[in-house]
Amino acid sequence: MKKVMWLCAIASIVVLFLGCSGSRGKKALPSVRYSGMTGKRSLVVLFPTMGGKGSHYETQGFLDEVWERDFEASMEVLDVKPSLYLGSRIVELVKTEVIEPAKAEGYKEIYLIGISLGGHGALLYATTHPEDIDGIVVLAPFISGDLVSEAIEEAGGLDTWEDCPFLGWEYACNVWKSLQVYVSDSENQKKIVLGFGREDKFVDQCRVLADVLLPEQVFTVPGGHDWETWKKLFVKTADYFRELKIQRQRKSKSQP
Repeated sequence: MKKVMWLCAIASIVVLFLGCSGSRGKKALPSVRYSGMTGKRSLVVLFPTMGGKGSHYETQGFLDEVWERDFEASMEVLDVKPSLYLGSRIVELVKTEVIEPAKAEGYKEIYLIGISLGGHGALLYATTHPEDIDGIVVLAPFISGDLVSEAIEEAGGLDTWEDCPFLGWEYACNVWKSLQVYVSDSENQKKIVLGFGREDKFVDQCRVLADVLLPEQVFTVPGGHDWETWKKLFVKTADYFRELKIQRQRKSKSQP
């Protein structure tokens, strides 16, 4: 029942924003840029949760976790109206207002982070423009309704699933089909890091995705669909990337 109410809430917010549009001359995706310590090598783009406010990443202490680990990347925190997910408009806006300008500025590597509905946005972008993205972190992502994820489980998993279920949401099926193609490429598969609470309302969807990812890139903790749980998962993923950074530095020093 809670999942149905959550989906209804999404629909209500989308309807609310349908009549709203940004003023001419203004970006449809307002954002805040936090510059990194090594110029313009890496950019991390953060998609907000369903509420659409990127400022939560700072107020909830997520950015502090990044700074405490001395990551050198710049971070761009987005505000995203839920209405922008209609027709996947979010994808092309991120492309034209964030990714292309960042590349023009000289950024060489681009990573995406998204929580809940923001995770949905990050996955949409990565599967549409895989050539643009070097890594993705999604925490408790909303991917589809339960009907499709259950059909995938019954088919033996995403790698063997073929048919959209009767009365299945076509959009949800298309999202899963895109993910199916994306992770079938081993290089793309390595790019996704997934985290979710074991009592999360979207746990079944997350497990379907987890089953086709590398085990070392899937993190779980006790907890539900809330900031406390997401913070614990974010810390785990930040530690994972810090360890990768240390390993790369050691490897670089050992090379003649």
